Amino acid sequence: MKYRWATFTAVVGAFLCLSSVPAGAAPDEAISIYGTPVRVAIAADGTAYLGNYGQGGGVFVVPPGATRPSRTISTGGHSTTGLALGPDGTLYVATADGDQSAVGVIPAGDASLARTIPVSAGLHPLAAGPDGTVYVANSGGNTVSVIAPNGTAVDRTIEVGAGPAEIAVAKDGTAFVTNQTAGTVSVIPAGADTVARTIELVSTTGTSEEPHGIAAGADGTVYVANIKSDDIAVIKPGSDTVAERIYVEGGPQDVALAPDGSLYVTSLLTRKLSVIRPHAKDVGGSIPTDGGPGHLAVAPDGSVMVISPSVSPPGDGAVVRYSAAALAAASQGSTAAAPAASGAPTAAAPAATPATEATAQPAGGSSSALPAVAGGVAAAVVAAVWILVKGRRRKAGLAAGAGQAG
Repeated sequence: MKYRWATFTAVVGAFLCLSSVPAGAAPDEAISIYGTPVRVAIAADGTAYLGNYGQGGGVFVVPPGATRPSRTISTGGHSTTGLALGPDGTLYVATADGDQSAVGVIPAGDASLARTIPVSAGLHPLAAGPDGTVYVANSGGNTVSVIAPNGTAVDRTIEVGAGPAEIAVAKDGTAFVTNQTAGTVSVIPAGADTVARTIELVSTTGTSEEPHGIAAGADGTVYVANIKSDDIAVIKPGSDTVAERIYVEGGPQDVALAPDGSLYVTSLLTRKLSVIRPHAKDVGGSIPTDGGPGHLAVAPDGSVMVISPSVSPPGDGAVVRYSAAALAAASQGSTAAAPAASGAPTAAAPAATPATEATAQPAGGSSSALPAVAGGVAAAVVAAVWILVKGRRRKAGLAAGAGQAG
């Protein structure tokens, strides 16, 4: 009986919205995996690599446009904690297993680790420079290890601030490290053995703004996601201070930069992917995400892949690809919001109250990229249909992923 009612609801919803629905591709696609995705990197050809922190570890390889992995690269049963792509397509994978950690090297096109480089125990975010230098954040030791291009061991270790979280490398090879506990960004010039300068990101009371995600633009401008102060700090090339701040609600934790200069930001508390257009001073719009969003990456076609890790239950992490069209609609302040998927995975969020809404309402989310629908009844019907369809698609995706992993 409930499915008959759902069918009736879908028909009525379609009738109510028919005149308002433009033709177009689905604004988002779920990537079917079974694991705990924690990292994502996308190659120049559009191939996506998803690091699995869950049982068995490994890296899922998703071809351009695909909705499920074509293969899994083994990491020897070790959990993946970091990913980085070198300029030649070499994939670097940080793995952890108890008190043993390493950086695995996978040449472009290979299906297995060519070699591993031991590093200190712990979780290790990675970043690769334009010359192939690899930077490894050691959160436990408040240091960054540097692996030279084609290196087989750590070349040098550099002291940074407390709690190094993420690393971005600029076009000139300068590495920028967010130190979340200290509330600073450490600047390491290419080839340097020490930090050249430190940029403060602390509140007026002297506490850390908790800088986390970081991205470097082609012109050398650096963008830092500050969880505690709810903003993106913009740091101009060569500067030691913040030039401006862009408010993003809900504890922004990761940021990615598109080739056209657009910024994409994930916020864990509000479960949103926010869009900031080039040179804008505020958020243009946002899209609801499937669960608590974590890391993200921009593909060559302009789409954005967002991962929402979930450790309870294991294997229920979500990966969603948002189309360039949906992101463009969001940036224009479209007000059609996609409700959360029924049974969507959740991630543990800090105990905090989300900031007051100050951006445009979320955009996108239905399979037809619906614009704002006139009338509360029509909107409610569309929301109900979306929950039903998304829930079925989610279950089907997980079942397919589980079969593949098995």
